[in-house]
Amino acid sequence: MGQYQPTIGNVHEYYARRAVWIAERDNRPEKLPCAEEWEKMRPRIYQQFMASLGLDNMPEKCDLRATEMGQFSGPGYKAKKLAYQLLPDCWGSAHFYRPADLPDDHITPAILYTCGHQAAGVVGYQFHAINWARRGYSCLIFDTIQQHDNPGDHHGLNRGDTPEWIAMGYTAAGGEVFNGIRALDLLLEQPGIDHERVGVTGISGGGSQSFFLAAADDRLKAVATLCGVSSPDFAIPNRPGHCDCIYIRNVFARDLSLYAALIAPRALLYCFARHDQLFTPEEFRALHQRSRARFEKLDVAQNCELCEYDGPHGYNHRETCDTIHRWFDRHVAGEKHPDVDTLAIKEEDGVGDEKKLSVFHGHPPQPNRLDLLPQLLSPRAQLRLPQGKEEWDTTKESALETLSQEVFHLQDDVREEQNIEQFGAWENDDTFRHAWRGSLDGMQQLLMQIGPTDGSHEAVMVGLGERGQLALPVAGDMWTQTRPHPISTLGIEARGCGYAAFRESLRCDLNRQGCHVGLTPTAMLVQDLHHLWPEIKSIANVKGRKIYLYGKGEGAIAMLYHALMHPDPDVEAVILEDLPYSHAVTPFQIMRVLRFTELEHALGLLAPTPVALLNPSGSKFHRFFAMRAHERLGGKLLQAVNTAQAIEKLQNE
Repeated sequence: MGQYQPTIGNVHEYYARRAVWIAERDNRPEKLPCAEEWEKMRPRIYQQFMASLGLDNMPEKCDLRATEMGQFSGPGYKAKKLAYQLLPDCWGSAHFYRPADLPDDHITPAILYTCGHQAAGVVGYQFHAINWARRGYSCLIFDTIQQHDNPGDHHGLNRGDTPEWIAMGYTAAGGEVFNGIRALDLLLEQPGIDHERVGVTGISGGGSQSFFLAAADDRLKAVATLCGVSSPDFAIPNRPGHCDCIYIRNVFARDLSLYAALIAPRALLYCFARHDQLFTPEEFRALHQRSRARFEKLDVAQNCELCEYDGPHGYNHRETCDTIHRWFDRHVAGEKHPDVDTLAIKEEDGVGDEKKLSVFHGHPPQPNRLDLLPQLLSPRAQLRLPQGKEEWDTTKESALETLSQEVFHLQDDVREEQNIEQFGAWENDDTFRHAWRGSLDGMQQLLMQIGPTDGSHEAVMVGLGERGQLALPVAGDMWTQTRPHPISTLGIEARGCGYAAFRESLRCDLNRQGCHVGLTPTAMLVQDLHHLWPEIKSIANVKGRKIYLYGKGEGAIAMLYHALMHPDPDVEAVILEDLPYSHAVTPFQIMRVLRFTELEHALGLLAPTPVALLNPSGSKFHRFFAMRAHERLGGKLLQAVNTAQAIEKLQNE
């Protein structure tokens, strides 16, 4: 036994360290792909990016049903108000601007303008659309799914209202990117648009969407993203309070610069204000440097630039606007267009007149299911019940492979491997107590085992309690409840548990932060069990004995997936206490899991391994799939009031 070295137990700090590690790992010069290598790996990275947006299974595009809702005009521009369908009966709103002196069919370059966080985007950002029309471009400016009279929402997760979006695989960013793709379709349907000369820009939330859209859709030839792209290695420790539309779910633990490379060889301009309270100069300069290094390896370094300027969040002087104008003249129009003072337009009479600019006037088309966009973009898992063991084996093998590749693929993505050492061995009358310290990726774990000194225990119950529980009480409670059965108990205090547990009031923030680095707190527990299991199996008082797995609350979810992903012939049964009936009704979130399995499916997939549920939430209806799977395969799915009764039923029924 060596001297104990303290390790970090705080989940927030772990995320911050992990984000830095990801950035350093992905941006080592020798890791950056050359053009030939990038050509081979780009399709896989693009697929991962779309999955991180929740758009890897986009529904088939429907008819836009573009509907003109009125026209208006002003000095140097003419415009029409448009409604369009994202999906059947999901309506969005937009304005389409043209130079006043050009016929409708005259071909022009075009700009797609993505709105930031104004109450009505097409109203609040109108002066930018006027700017492009006066400069000889066409411009489509469109509302986000939650702006104007649109009934959608992209603030649900950062408000803490929709934790289930994480399990669904839905992202606010992805919902807005889908909206942007359909808005781009709408722009390209308009007369007088040169389809080969289209760019995208926006600020704040619109800045993030312009960046994501350019990476997702190569019909866009250039992007100027303003004050809207955040790197996890800065965002997590700095805690700026961004809206969730600023972030992807970093499902594959990638540095953002890798996804920036999806824009290359097209043109990427980062624009940031030096005194922006939401971004630091260190952050945006690092993001630009990383992105430019990738563009340089692809021989297009000149197509990735940074425009930084004095001032707070937003545009604040003409020089910034002129830089953006020159960027699009060069990379989209291919020729210089007249200069216009964009900021002066904002002060003109009539600009931003809500009554004139409103698309729906409070009454969008009906029916309108835009508020259901998260569900419509997030296919839920389905699993066929077994007709026999052979069919079930095939179904189970396929399901586990999918979970391994799509949900738990980061189980081995650690910088510091698992280690464990015993630091205590005590005896008291007829009972022993042994203790081990573990460490995974620099975070502390603790294990405590209690059992009879005469070695008479025939089985071991390995348990993971609730996040705030300590290892010894977990083991002690199981030991007390399971007697007089000849069982020893081993309690696990995983990373971020016990004394290192966080307040549940922070759960929403830590779920979101975990999404930035690929591991939510609950997914971390599954990872702990994965790495601890070989160590546990090698313990002298565990080796060769039957094993009961036990989990409570969040620990029950983690233990369920551990049992499922790591089938072990020594596991006699699984006992789960306070298991929620659905991933959609719990704050204990695992990214994208609902696309591939639900808790009732996971319970069913354990069949024929016996399962006992203690105080399960929901009715039998919510476990009907699992009940039928176990019945068809001769397994056991029981309900009990405590572990002792559970073992009794498992042994006798």
